[in-house]
Amino acid sequence: MIESMNSSQVEGKVWLGKELIKLQVVPEHVALLGGWYAHYMTSILIDNVGAKFVTNFEIDHDAHYISFKYNRRYKEKEQYRSMRRDIMLKSLKGVLNLEGEKTDEQTYDVVVNTSCEHMYPMWKFREINPQLQDSLLVLQSTNYTRNCPDHINPVESEEELIDQARLLEVWYSGKKILENKMTRFLVIGK
Repeated sequence: MIESMNSSQVEGKVWLGKELIKLQVVPEHVALLGGWYAHYMTSILIDNVGAKFVTNFEIDHDAHYISFKYNRRYKEKEQYRSMRRDIMLKSLKGVLNLEGEKTDEQTYDVVVNTSCEHMYPMWKFREINPQLQDSLLVLQSTNYTRNCPDHINPVESEEELIDQARLLEVWYSGKKILENKMTRFLVIGK
């Protein structure tokens, strides 16, 4: 839990929020992939960027439930929910919409993944979710692997992250060396 609260975690997520604000992206419904506790990202997306609703898709049972504690105020205002799902193996089709109805057409205008290094390349997610072809993708990854066996998919550049996601239209790409000396890459596009 302590790892989720270090200054580099905050720095990377604040950077993402600032770039969305510069691009004047105001999401209706964000799919946050592997959001962990989603404590920083939900606040940034709703309070700063102006998102109306965030759905955190988290595979970890404990993180899923802990995220409700951190995001209680958003949950009570019906602006946040968390769902347990392996998003790299199971499509977001069939997920209950905000009215509680099962639909194949549940869409998210923005898809955020701040932990691409922990997952298969994003082309796989896009392949099993063709209904999200018009969604804006906001992706972060790193080249850092030292003492991180769970970093199964690091990248060496923004270009590699763009290629892995098969983005055709790039709105933003950049890199930042964080306080912990880790290089983070951020790409935004479709």
